[in-house]
Amino acid sequence: MITIEDKLDIFYKLVFKNEEEKAQERLENIEIQHKRILNDKIVELEKMKEQNINRRKNLAQIQKNEMISKAIGEDKRKLLIKREELLKDLISSLEIKAKEFTSTIEYREYMLKRLKDTLKESDEKDIIIKLNKEDSKKLQKELLEVAKEFNENLSFEELNKDAIGGFVITDKAKTYSLDNSFKSIIEENRYKIGKELYTSLEKIGDLNE
Repeated sequence: MITIEDKLDIFYKLVFKNEEEKAQERLENIEIQHKRILNDKIVELEKMKEQNINRRKNLAQIQKNEMISKAIGEDKRKLLIKREELLKDLISSLEIKAKEFTSTIEYREYMLKRLKDTLKESDEKDIIIKLNKEDSKKLQKELLEVAKEFNENLSFEELNKDAIGGFVITDKAKTYSLDNSFKSIIEENRYKIGKELYTSLEKIGDLNE
C-alpha cells in the first residue's frame, strides 16, 4: 500500500528534484558567466593599466623632448645674442680703425687713387664730390688737380658726419650716387665680416663653450 510519504517522495522526485537540478545547472552557468565576465574585466583593466602606463611614458617623453628643445632654443638664442655682440664690437673696432686711418699719409694716397679710378669710369663732365669738412680742407686742392687730369669739373658738398671718411660721387642732376664712404663700405660688407668672424670663432671653439 502506497503511503502519503511515498506519494510525496515520488512527487519530489518528479517535480522538485528536476527543478532543483535545473536550478543547479542555472547556478553553474551563472557562475561560469560571472567568471568569464570577471576575467574579461581583469583583462580589460590590465589593458587599461598598460595603456595608462604607455600614455604616461609618452607624455614624459614629450615633456622631456620639449624641455630639450626649449634648452636648445635658449642656447641658440644666447648664441645669436653673443654673435651679434661680437659683430657689433668688431664693426665698432673697424670704424675706429677707419677713423684713425683718415689721419695717415696713406689715407691721402687712397683718396686720390680712389677718385682717379672713379673718374676713369665716368662719362660725366660735371661731378659733385661729397667730403667731410676735415677732408675738404686737407684734400680739396689735390682732388681738383686729379679732376683736371680727366677734364672734369669738380664741385664739393659736405658729407654726413657719421660717414667717418671716404667720399660720395654724384652727377649734378643727382641721378646716380657712388658711395665710397667708409661707413657705407663697412655696412655693405657687414654680412661678409660677420660670416668670417663666426667661422673663425667656431674654429677655435669660442662659440661652443
